[in-house]
Formats: sequence, structure tokens, C-alpha cells
Amino acid sequence: MIRNYLKIALRNILKNKVFSAINIFGLGIGLAACLLIFQFVTFQLSFDTFNSKFDRTYRVTNDRFQHEKLIQHGTIMYPTIGPTMAKDYPEIEEYTRMMPGGALNVRVDDRNYRGEEVLFADEHMLSVFDYPLIAGDKATALKEPNSLVLTEKTAAKYFQLPIENVSEALNKTLIWGMNDSYKITGILKDIPENSHLSFDAVASYSSLYSGEDKGADISWTWSDMRHYLVLKPGVDYKTLEAKFPSFSERYFQGDKVSGSVEKFYLQPLKEAHLYSDYEYDIADTASGKAVWGMLIVAVFILVIAWINYINLTTSRAMDRAKEVGLRKVMGAVKKQLMKQFIFESVLVSLIAFVVAIIIVQSLQGSFNEIIRGNLSWVKVFTEMSSSSLVLLVAIMMIGILLSGFYPAFILSSYQPVTVLKGKFQRSAKGNFLRKFLVVFQFTASAALITGTLIVSKQLNYMNDADLGMNIKNTLIINGPELTPWDSTFINRVEDYKHALGNLKGVTAVGVSSRLPGSRLGRSFGIRLADMPADQKYTLSNYSVDYSFFDVYGVKVLAGRKFTQLDHNADFNELKSVVINESAVKLLGIPNNDEAIGRELVWGTVNRPANASAPRGSAGAGVTLGPVDRKWTIIGVINDFHQESLKKPKEAIVFRPVYSTYAPTSLKIDKGEEQNVIAQAEGVYKKFFPGNSFEYSFLEERYNNQYTDDTRFGKIISIFTFLGIVISCLGLIGLSSYTALQRTKEIGIRKVLGATTTSIVSLLSRDFMKLVLFATALSLPIAWYFMNEWLASYPYRITMGWLMFALPVVLIVIIAGVTISAQVLKTAMADPARTLKYE
Repeated sequence: MIRNYLKIALRNILKNKVFSAINIFGLGIGLAACLLIFQFVTFQLSFDTFNSKFDRTYRVTNDRFQHEKLIQHGTIMYPTIGPTMAKDYPEIEEYTRMMPGGALNVRVDDRNYRGEEVLFADEHMLSVFDYPLIAGDKATALKEPNSLVLTEKTAAKYFQLPIENVSEALNKTLIWGMNDSYKITGILKDIPENSHLSFDAVASYSSLYSGEDKGADISWTWSDMRHYLVLKPGVDYKTLEAKFPSFSERYFQGDKVSGSVEKFYLQPLKEAHLYSDYEYDIADTASGKAVWGMLIVAVFILVIAWINYINLTTSRAMDRAKEVGLRKVMGAVKKQLMKQFIFESVLVSLIAFVVAIIIVQSLQGSFNEIIRGNLSWVKVFTEMSSSSLVLLVAIMMIGILLSGFYPAFILSSYQPVTVLKGKFQRSAKGNFLRKFLVVFQFTASAALITGTLIVSKQLNYMNDADLGMNIKNTLIINGPELTPWDSTFINRVEDYKHALGNLKGVTAVGVSSRLPGSRLGRSFGIRLADMPADQKYTLSNYSVDYSFFDVYGVKVLAGRKFTQLDHNADFNELKSVVINESAVKLLGIPNNDEAIGRELVWGTVNRPANASAPRGSAGAGVTLGPVDRKWTIIGVINDFHQESLKKPKEAIVFRPVYSTYAPTSLKIDKGEEQNVIAQAEGVYKKFFPGNSFEYSFLEERYNNQYTDDTRFGKIISIFTFLGIVISCLGLIGLSSYTALQRTKEIGIRKVLGATTTSIVSLLSRDFMKLVLFATALSLPIAWYFMNEWLASYPYRITMGWLMFALPVVLIVIIAGVTISAQVLKTAMADPARTLKYE
């Protein structure tokens, strides 16, 4: 019987080649789109699931408040939090704390390496997280100061070993920075791509406080650490979290200890990748909304593809009606016929699945470039859990069977007497269902087009917006980290800047502690000197040279910018600061001009007991404890977007400070990039020998903040186009079906003098009503979801009527062309032939 079903199915596929090709490729495109998106979504949802304690691991997060206003929402906090919580709450099984160490700058023998990312982490890290060791003991690898654990690729690179022999790096040493010697105490397997923590090396946390300064271990105010807790089995994290207010009151006493009110929370590890909006986050994060949005798009496309199969199959119902009638006369029962047609549906779906795999394989490289990943459908399926795989296969089979069941039910229900007498007529219910399905298709397509347009507009707005500064044509050279700081460093940097400024194509040169696009550090206890001591504010801080504002085209609104005289190699001698407009408002200063000359209290300094006493008097030279340090505001500059437009502008205070870690910014003429890079390398090596010359372009670095948004925009655009193509195939099915049903009517109308145009208009009218209804239905749906998406952007476009009108016009044109092309074939047929039809 199966062989007979197969023979009949293949015969029908080959008999109607064009119809079969449209059916198979329409379904194949839908399945391919679904598989590509499913790869991406599955990968995003798999983050950190390789950890055996995944379901019991939580990040500690905190909110900081000053004057009842939220000033920081992040994962960055004090060294003591994890250990103290573990001591106070028996619900906690273990903890680990860590701090990002930036890019490694190491020397192995006579070779220098820079660029690999390092984390400082305590000895519990390798127990909390399942990062397997190839060599070393996970219990002791991070216990002693100056211990370093490398990933296998980093160990192979540093010690020039083949990957299979990286264990030989164990117990070797390297020099980190200028003189710090670190021992290799472990080799990790390379960090999985689906880990929210990404690093190339882990240094022992005890290295941070192995000297005299124990702040990294015991401080309640030094804020640079991240903490993870593993709860005991069965513990409800919300119940534990409810105890944290008393923890804050016990150790912080309101804002007495840290200068801000602290509120602590727990974030499940399973949410760290997709649901994080924290500042200073070291995790690899993505937008959960975008990921689920893509999954919804994949479902829509797959449903549209299955709808097409129903419409295209039932549109050919009349071609199979006599076959069904004859089979029933010969003794076939409805159950047998349904099995045959469902078998055909499964066969077509399997062929379409093969086509989908071919399409996926051919597009995989391009798709990976868009998502900046290394995915494959084979990898996704092999790494899926058995339950997820069973669920996916079940969904696919249910869809295939349901999409095949309706055509099978319709085809097997024909009455042989009616069909063989030529009295077969359309079903009103069947027509309604097909029209409903087309409305669904085009509602989804129109909504997707609207969404794509709005996403594109928002991305363009963010990329083209006035940032309040000029980041274009800016070359960045990394700071000379291996050059020691001394009293001559500022003069050396000035000579270095002067030499760079003399290069052909260079128009301005400056140095700064951070670059536009990076998160600034915050200072929590700043106040105006003439304000009450408890009136403290939090400002972001920026260390810059006197050229910074010129390099980036930042405007001075009041007072002056820094000059060379404001700089000093002795940090205690620095007195001048510049603030931005937002800082003026935050500090309660009436206007920019009145800010000039005001004093800020920021930090402390040790002073002699009687600094004004005559030399040799009893009080002179005796050192008191720290006293408030005062800075004079010399200028106010305009606000600018230090970070992307996804973040609000912030209050910033600028200090005239140089650093060996400060990168150099060069403003260069368009077209001179390669010439400047080649000459700048020679200048850099002359002034800072032993340092690696590394450069980048600021605009590219800044726009990397929009990677998720750009990726989402590209994916949604591509799959919207595919959704429209598949929807048009469905419209071809319905218009073909209707035109076929009205063949004799068309012939009579033509004999009576009807023109081709009037016939096309007549047959298209009902379809265009459906399309117009679908586009109208899509508008509130698109508005709701896109308004929700835009709500997460502080700076966003306004959704004007044109953004909703354009998709309507586009869909109407596409549908009109699709329908007209299909109907025109029937309308132009010879009436003598069409009147013989049936």
C-alpha cells in the first residue's frame, strides 16, 4: 500500500511540475527561514546551561540611591558582599567573587603579547562554574597570590605549544605588566561560546591584596567587584532576597558607610545573558525581547508556509475531484483516501525539508556573518537536550500533519455522483477559511514590514544623531601601559603628542582615561563647598588632557577649558575641574556662568597639622588625618553622549590627569588613514619602546554598542522579505483557485463584450478587499509592539503616520501585481476554449 501511495504521489508531483515547484519551494523557504532563526534563538537560550549548578546560581545585583534617587543599577559592588552574605545566610552553599582585569599585557621570555582578557577570581570560581581544567587542580589553582590560569588557546599562544601539548605550560611563569611574575597553575578548556563570562585567563583574586593594601578583600566602599552565589537545593531565592534590606541596614546604616543607600537583589544565572540592563556589566548580553521577537517571526513564517500548502493544494482540488470520484466508485473508502493525501502531504514536506537544508547550508556563512556567530543546524541539533529535540520534532510533525489534514479531508469528501456528473461546486466554508488564512498572512506581512521600517529608522537615527561631539575620522592608539610613571612622564607625552601632530593628515591630538562609547567611573561623595556636608551627589568622572575638548569638538559654554598649566605630575597639586551642563543642573547651580569659580569638595588629602606655621615651629610637619579636598570649577562644557543613545546623558566632572593607561585620540583627514598609521607606529615606538602599538577607529568602536540592534534589524528585514514572498505564493494559490472556478463565467463575459481589464478588475476586487482589511488590521498590532520596543530607548524616533502608510501602500502594490499576473492568464484565454471547460 505504501508503495502504491508513493507511486501516485510522485506521479502527481511530476504531472503538475510548476504547481509542485511552487508548493515545495514555498514550504522549503519557510522551513529554511525557521531553521535559521531557530539556530540563533536556541543558541541564545542555551547560555550557561553547561553549568551543573545552573539552576541554583545567582548574580548579586544592587541599586544605589542618593536623595531617594536611583544613581546606579548594576552588578558592580564591594569586595565584602559575597563572603559576608555567605557567612550571614545558611541558605548559601558557596560563593565566588571576581573583578575584570582588562587586557593582559605580558612578556614570555623575549616575546610580548597583549589583548587577551583576564578576570581576577577567587578559588571558588572553578567550583561554582563548570570550566573544566585540562591541567592543574581546581581546588588550589586560584588560591595563592600571583597564580594564573590560562585557556588552552592562550597557553598555546604564549608558550608556543601545539594545542595537544598545552599541559606543558603548567608551572611555567610569565611577566604581567612591568615586573609582576605570575605562575601558571592551571590550563582551562577554551571557554564555551554560550558562556555569559568571556575571558582568556583567570588570575587569583588574592593577588589584588597580597601587599599592604587589603582593600580588595575587606573594603565596604571600594566598588569594583562582582559576586555570584550558589544556593542550597530547594531554597527559594526570592525568600532569601527578602532578607537583604536588613543586611543593608546592618552593614551600611543607611548611607553612612558608602555614601549611598544600598539595595541588593539576586538575578538567576539563566537571565544573565538575555535579561540584563545593568551598568558596568561584564557579561556577554543580548536582548531577550529581540530573541523572542525573532522566534515569533519564525513561527509566523512557518505558519504562513503551511497556510500556503493548504491554499495551493485546495486550489487544485478540481483537478483531483474526478480522480477521487473514480476511486470511490472502484471501492475506495474515505479513510483510505485521507491516508493517501496525508501521505502526499508528508512526502511533499519531506522534500521541502531537504530543500530547506540545502538553502540553510548555502546561506549559513552569510547568516553567521550577520549574527557574528559560528552556528550550524547540525551543531544546534546535536547539542540540544533530548526534551527540546522531541518538542521541536513534535511541533514540526503536528504542523505537517495539520496542514495536510485539511486538504486530505476536503479531497476525500467529494461525492462521486456529483463529481462524475460535473456538478461539483465550491464550498462557502472552504472559501471563507482560505480567505481568512490569506488575511492572516498579509496581516503578519504588513506588520513585519512596519516593524522593519521602524527598526531601520531608529537605527539610522542613533547612527546619525548629533552626539554633542565629533567622533568621525578619529584614530585611537592604546596607552603605553609598560612605561613606568615618573615626574618626566607628562613631558614625554607632550613631546609624543607634538610629534604626532606634525604628521601629514593629523589635525588634532589628545589623551584621555576613557573613550567615547565606554562607561565612565563614578564618584559618589561630591558636593559644593558652600553646601551642607550631607548634601552629596554622584557624578561620572573623566580624566583628560587640555587637548581633549578640541579633538572632539566639545563646546565651552562658560569659563575656559584646561591649559597645560592645569596639569601637574603630582596629583595632590591638581586644583581645576570642568563640568558639563548636566552636572550644573544636578548640583543646583542656577546657570552655567554662576558655576565658574565655585568649589567642589571631592575626595580627601592628608595635610600637616599647622601648614601655615613658621618653619621650625612645634606644629609644622605633623600630619593630620585626611581632610576634604577642594577643586575649583573653571569651565562648563556642553552635554554629549558618552555612551550610545540607548543610555541617557549623565553629569560629568573632568580632571586634568595623565595616565600610562590613557589612549591617544588622533583626528585625521579623510583618506590619510593608512599613511598616518604607518608613521604613528614609528613615533609611538620611539617614545614608548617595549610597548605594543595597537590602534583602532573610534567610530567603529562606538557603533559596536548597537551590535544587537543592527543584528536584529538585518535579521528582521531578511525574514520579512521571505514572509512576503511566501505570502504572495499563498495569494497565487487563492487567485488561481478562484480564477479556475470562474473559467466558464469569464468566457461568457468575454463573448458578451467584456474587456480583459474589466475582467481582471472584477476578479481582483475581492482579493484587494482582503488585502486592505489585512493591512488595516496590522496597523494597531504593529503600533503596539513597536511602541513597546521603542520604549527602552531614552532617545527615539516618533512613529509618524508615514511609517504606517508606506507598508500599506507597499503591500497593496505587491498584492495587486501578484493577483493581476495570475488572473490575467485566465482573462486573456480564448473564450472558445474556456466555454468548453468542464
